[in-house]
Amino acid sequence: MDIKLLAVDMDETAVNSRHRMTNETKEALEAAAEKGVFVVPVTGRCLEGLPTKLRGMEQLNYIITSNGAKVYDWKNKTVIYRKLIPVHTACEVIGICQESGLGIAIHCEGKCYDNSKVQAAYRYLVYHRDFKAHPVIENLEEWVRENGKPLEKIQVFSRRQTVLENVREKLENFETLELALSTSGYIEITHREARKGQALVQLCGHLGISMEQVMAIGDNANDYSMLSKAGYPVAMGNAGEDLKKIAKAVTVSNDENGVAYAIYNYLL
Repeated sequence: MDIKLLAVDMDETAVNSRHRMTNETKEALEAAAEKGVFVVPVTGRCLEGLPTKLRGMEQLNYIITSNGAKVYDWKNKTVIYRKLIPVHTACEVIGICQESGLGIAIHCEGKCYDNSKVQAAYRYLVYHRDFKAHPVIENLEEWVRENGKPLEKIQVFSRRQTVLENVREKLENFETLELALSTSGYIEITHREARKGQALVQLCGHLGISMEQVMAIGDNANDYSMLSKAGYPVAMGNAGEDLKKIAKAVTVSNDENGVAYAIYNYLL
């Protein structure tokens, strides 16, 4: 295969169920890069939440964050592509979520801010300090309005699924937004055009790489747009059946170093 770019999801793909990237996975990504393949993390995390092991990877040139809201040129510290939630829309959404008493996190300019101390502490500890710590902002609606910067993503949390479903119904009136309700207790909210697949197409256009020359590895529904556009889509062993159906190969699970297995068996 003439693969020029490897697009890799992070959580539950390159990162195991304990939210850690293993040395085996990092070494495999480095081996792909040493062969001249662009290794591109494609993640729902913000830029500051990129796994620590990747930050020190010398061959890392491009990063797609917040489910495709931004494409970064990591070396030159510039943004190649962005699809953001406008300030007025973000304030309306956050206002609705605050009225429902939800935990809220926002991605703004590559940083993550929470409205709850418990939530911020959980993120900091469970993700092994991958996310940089920022002061908690109780009234995020007011902060966003005063800051005046559009958002990459809004994430809202509740232990009660019925509360999340009610909030999603209210937010469905926003035609410019993409809503993803998880059974794990949260909703991810992005610009409707902020998708991993679209961001990947933009990056490949920037680099002059055909989508047929792309291998993409993922596990979740938000990876579907990325895998469906890639010339060689690979589903993780822990992926859902919808993703496995469109994959050309299925690797082992994220707790078995599935990304490393895919690189050594399908790419190198």
